[in-house]
Amino acid sequence: MKIGEIKACLQAARRDMPVYFDFCQCVPTTIENCRGSEAKPAIGWTPSGYSGDGKAPSVQEVLDELNIATSGKIYHPWKGNDVTFTYTDQHTLRVDNFGDQTATEIVSIEVGQWCVTIHTKQGRRWS
Repeated sequence: MKIGEIKACLQAARRDMPVYFDFCQCVPTTIENCRGSEAKPAIGWTPSGYSGDGKAPSVQEVLDELNIATSGKIYHPWKGNDVTFTYTDQHTLRVDNFGDQTATEIVSIEVGQWCVTIHTKQGRRWS
């Protein structure tokens, strides 16, 4: 999904609702660039629940992160070269931690009664 589409889905939810991924009780963290294609943005994840230490961010916190990512913020590649990137609402947002390359894609956002779930699928690897 594109960042703008994700924002639109989240804006339909209560701002205080927690946001989770559909895998392993993981929650979204911050946006960086993808290792496999550094011109593409990716939102990171961390475990929550009994064994994890990640607190689920609220809808408002995720919207804030998306707005920062599309505000002209400059992102530096994980390789550390001189190229930089900026992102817009038209960029497709992947799911990966900085330096990882799993080709995980966001396919839908579900606004439930007590939480928002980001649904994903493993896509094909890109280079």
